[in-house]
Amino acid sequence: MHRTHTRARRGHLLAVAAAGLAALAVSASPAAAHNVSHAAKASPSSALCAWNGGGFSSLDALAGRSAARGTGADFAVREKAQLMEDTEVPTGTTGGTSSFTDTIDVYFHVVAAGKTPKQGWVSQDHVDEQISALALSLSGFYGGYDTGFKLRLAATDYTINKAWFDQATFSDEVAMKSALKRGDSTDLNIYSTSGGGYLGWAYYPSIVTSNQYRVLDGVVIHYGSMPGGSVRNYNLGFTASHETGHWLGLAHTFEKGCIGGGDHVSDTPEQGVPTSGCPADNTQDTCSTPGWDPIHNYMDYSYDRCYTQFTKGQGDRMQKQWSHWRLGRA
Repeated sequence: MHRTHTRARRGHLLAVAAAGLAALAVSASPAAAHNVSHAAKASPSSALCAWNGGGFSSLDALAGRSAARGTGADFAVREKAQLMEDTEVPTGTTGGTSSFTDTIDVYFHVVAAGKTPKQGWVSQDHVDEQISALALSLSGFYGGYDTGFKLRLAATDYTINKAWFDQATFSDEVAMKSALKRGDSTDLNIYSTSGGGYLGWAYYPSIVTSNQYRVLDGVVIHYGSMPGGSVRNYNLGFTASHETGHWLGLAHTFEKGCIGGGDHVSDTPEQGVPTSGCPADNTQDTCSTPGWDPIHNYMDYSYDRCYTQFTKGQGDRMQKQWSHWRLGRA
C-alpha cells in the first residue's frame, strides 16, 4: 500500500507527536460523495518519529502521496497512502481451512455534525443494512469464498461532534477513537464520519501489538458509502468490506503491481494498477502474467457494483492474521 494511483483506497501510518500520543496516519478509501473534499489530505510533516515494531515500517512525510480519481460528482480520493507493512505470521498459525469459523463483535459508532442526513446522521436501520452487507461479503454470499467470519452487532452509539465528523486533522481521529473505542483486539470498531475527504481507512492487525497505537485499531467509513448512501458508485456498503479486509490483514490486489506477490495471496492475479469503474469481464489485464485483473475483488478499487468476492487465498490469510494478531492478544 505504498504506491500512488488514482482512487487511492489506501491507508497511511505516520507517527507525529500530538497530545502525548505519536500521531499515526491511516488507511483510507475515497469519498466520492457530493460534499466531500476534492483534494487529497496532506499528512503532517513535522515532529516525525519512527516505530519499527509490530510490522510497521519507518515512517516519513506523506504530503501529496494520495491521488484523486474521477471528475465531477465522482471525483474521489480513495484512501490515504499507507506506510504500514502488512506483516507475515509464523508458519503453523491456526487458520487457512474451510472448517474455520469465528464471530467478530462489531461496535458501530455514528459520528455526526447534527441530526440530519446531510450532517451524517444515519438510522439504526441503515447501520443494520451496513452490517448485513459486510457479513454477506465475508460469507461469500455474492459469489466469493466463505471466509468463515461471522458478525454480531454488539452495540451502536451516536455522537454529535463536528470536529470528529469532519476528521480534518489526525488529532481528531485520535480524540474520537480514544473516547469511543470499545472492546479488545478481536472486536471491530466501525466509525461512520465524513471520512475527511476519503471513503474510509483502516489499520493492519499488527497495530494491536503497540500499547501506544492500538487505540487507532478499527475502520472509519464515509457515512455516504453505506447502503443507499450519497456516494455515487460507492454506496452498496462495500467500503466497509474493503477496509475490514485491511483490518484482517489483506493488502490491495494491485500491491506492488506486476512485480508479483504484493498481496501475499497466490490466487489473486498480478495487477498493474487499480481498477477504475467496473469494466466488462475479461477485458482488463494490466500484467503479462496469467490471469485477468481481479476487478470483482473487494481489495481492488472497483465500483461497489463490481465487487463480489474474497478469494480462498484471501480467506486463508485473514484467518491466520486473525489467529496470530487478534486472538493472541484479546
